[in-house]
Parts: sequence; structure tokens; C-alpha cells
Amino acid sequence: MIRRAAAALLLAACLPAAAAAQTTNAIDVPIADGTAVHVEFSDAAGGLNPELAAAYVGFLDSIPHGAELSRLRLRVASPEQIAGLCGGLEGQGILACYEGRQNRMNVPNVGLDATTRNGAFSLRYVLTHEYGHHIANHRSNAGFRGGSLDWGPKRWASAALVCEGVRRRQLVPGDEGRRYRDNPGENWAEAYARLTFPDQPWTFSARLAPDPATLDAARRDVVEPWTANATARFALPAGARTRRFAVPMSLDGGVRIAVRGPRRSEVGVRATLGGRSLGASRRKGRRDRLARSPVCRRAAVEELAITAVRTGNRRGLVSVTVSYPG
Repeated sequence: MIRRAAAALLLAACLPAAAAAQTTNAIDVPIADGTAVHVEFSDAAGGLNPELAAAYVGFLDSIPHGAELSRLRLRVASPEQIAGLCGGLEGQGILACYEGRQNRMNVPNVGLDATTRNGAFSLRYVLTHEYGHHIANHRSNAGFRGGSLDWGPKRWASAALVCEGVRRRQLVPGDEGRRYRDNPGENWAEAYARLTFPDQPWTFSARLAPDPATLDAARRDVVEPWTANATARFALPAGARTRRFAVPMSLDGGVRIAVRGPRRSEVGVRATLGGRSLGASRRKGRRDRLARSPVCRRAAVEELAITAVRTGNRRGLVSVTVSYPG
């Protein structure tokens, strides 16, 4: 899959790959953490240019990033080749695009000081946007089909209430066509670029326009990535038939609740989020579970409430284990 620069916006979108540029010259450019970024040059770009490779990699090393930078591959091609590689037409002025499966960013051999024809975007800005896709490609947003590339990383997408926006049909994950501006994955890349270019005008979904909370979440997605659900454990004491437990939920994603009682008991569980029902378990016996994915908040923090119930043997404990995004 290629995320290409849209003709009007000169940023990232998605089209089938065009014919690859010939790449016979390559160099590994060291970065600050001791690793390196692999850079390839096409013959049409003039062959190997170590100075240009160092300039591009040095810029990427200067913007917010994590260990994923060393997994990036840069392909430097002529502007004409970039148009083909990125799904555009010659003369449209497309500056760069990102291929998620290959961890590859396609860039032209024009130098960091280049701008679009109307001067609205600098190559530095476009590279930053495209690098946002590379970050998303190496972050998790478990519980959502398409993951971080389509929805944005977990912390930013949750802070921006992306899931609620999709429920309301205001946002369209993965749309690289008519509703490109409403694609959360593209809005994430734009929000990430604002960490370096805070004064760049916002031209994407008004619903996802950056604010201090979402920008802070974006920073955390870069340096403190979400990796797995949190776990909370509770117990229904001996003699009790029912008890309510709760945890604050500030991230969207999958929720799993497991309940286990003593022998000859019948147990069950029901759950709500912000007062909205998530349903109830259905299995018979001393073990039961409830799983829902995705579970989406409508406010910054909502209460995930779990009610455990049992009948039959009341002598032992009933254990409740809750897995939730955080």
C-alpha cells in the first residue's frame, strides 16, 4: 500500500504502487542512537549523493521520533519518478509519499529547501507528515480494524475521540478518496507534523483540529507508545451475591471481563461504560466472560462499571479480571 501526496494537498494518500524507480546506489546514514537509515538513489536522480542523503536523514533525526527511525528506508528519485511512484501525474508537484508495507518513504532529489509550486508547503513539512505515517505504522491501536495507519495511534485517537467521530459518520478511516480530509490516519499525520510546525494552517477535519490535549497525546504516542491493555482484578467475597466494581477508562479499544466462581456456583457479569450498556455474559456455570471490541468513549474519561453476580455456592470468592485499554 502506498500513501501518496494528494495532488491538491501534496500530502499522503493511498493508491496501488506504480512501477518502481531503478535503485542501484545506496548508503546507510548513521543517526544519533547509533543505528542507521538506509537511503537508495535512482539513476534518474543522479545516482548516489551522500550529502543529500545526510541532509534528509539528519532532518528526520531532528524531529520527534522513536526507535522506528532506523526501520525507515528512503528512496530518492527524480521528481518525474516521484509522480509515478506516488500515484500522481507529472507536473502536479507531488513531493513525497510513504509505503507502509515496505517502511519506505519516496522523496525527490530537490533538497530540503524545496516548496510546492504555490509555496504553501515546504519539503520539510511534507517529510514530517509522511514520517507521521511511519510512526503510525509502528504503533498499536488494538481493537480497531486497520489499526494505527487508518485510525491513528492509540493515545491520540482516544484523546481526539476518533471512534465517536466514526460512529457519528463524521470520520472515515482509510478513505484516501473523496473524504480524504476526514480520514483519521491523515489527520494523525497532520497533527504529528504540528509538533514541529505549530503554525501551519489546519486544512483537515475541523473535528480533529489540534488542541493542547491531543497534541500532548500525540507526543506521548511518539515517545511513550501504548503497547497493551491494562488489567484490574476484583473479588466478590464469600456470602455476597452481587457486587459492583469500576475503573476509569481514558482510552478506546477492546474490553474483556472474565469471572470465575467456586464449584457448584453460577456466575455472570454485566458492564456499562458511562452508563451505556455493554451487555451481559451468557454462559452457564462457574466461569463466564464478556468481550466487546471496540469500546468507545464519548468523554475524556468514562467509568467502566462491572457488576458480578452469582447464585448457588456462596462460600468461596468470585474473581473478576478486567482487561481494558487504560
